[in-house]
Amino acid sequence: MSVHRAGQDVALMKARILELEAALAARDRFLSIAAHELRNPMAPLVLQVGLLLKAAKRGETARVVDGLEQLETIIGRYVKRANVLLDFTRLAADRIALEPVQVDVALCVRTIAEGYVAMAAHGRSELRVTTTDALWGVVDPIVIEQGLENLISNAIKFGAGKPIDVSLERLGDDMRIAVRDRGPGISPEHQERIFAPFEKVMARADGGGFGIGLWVVGRLVAEMGGRIELDSSMGNGAVFAMILPLNHYRNDHEPVQS
Repeated sequence: MSVHRAGQDVALMKARILELEAALAARDRFLSIAAHELRNPMAPLVLQVGLLLKAAKRGETARVVDGLEQLETIIGRYVKRANVLLDFTRLAADRIALEPVQVDVALCVRTIAEGYVAMAAHGRSELRVTTTDALWGVVDPIVIEQGLENLISNAIKFGAGKPIDVSLERLGDDMRIAVRDRGPGISPEHQERIFAPFEKVMARADGGGFGIGLWVVGRLVAEMGGRIELDSSMGNGAVFAMILPLNHYRNDHEPVQS
């Protein structure tokens, strides 16, 4: 074998090793994202089950029925989220396959927030929701659900047991979904990188922090033609807002009637 041929083989082997390392890194990143996103809704789910058990033991039938209906909604959202995350191409591909449908976003926001009331109370925070009576749009519900769930759960983690406000308002052809906490706030230097993958800019004793969740939210919101705004300063809490078009197809279809 010539020296030239041997050199080519070594170069090909090195290239193959780099390719395999990149594939393993992509796999590990996906597993980390999936683990984070599937774990996120588990806390309100477990809390809801505990509350229902207590109500059942006290013979509060109406409370149990109402709670089971809420539990069914939470589980339904969880299953949809699992299906999305298990489709690796949805998050890893250059284009995410959105599935816009016509939904009442106001109802969607209220339903999602209700699922976190118990979790907020457990963290000594009051979860307050302000929306219009109804706000119809053509959007992918997964974007609303995953985005709002991540923002609410982060607000509960870092809200210092103070009130948390969830709001929805219409801004012309767009909507603004915001979550405000009254925690320690985020420094300007951290705000510049908070939406990067695997960034944890606020340490906690249990290792939790902002990281993968916000990166996922940013990817989904951007794919739907929207953006995320952050307003925060040290000592004054933080406001995260998703600005999304009411009609994801409005450039090609008639505007959504509200």
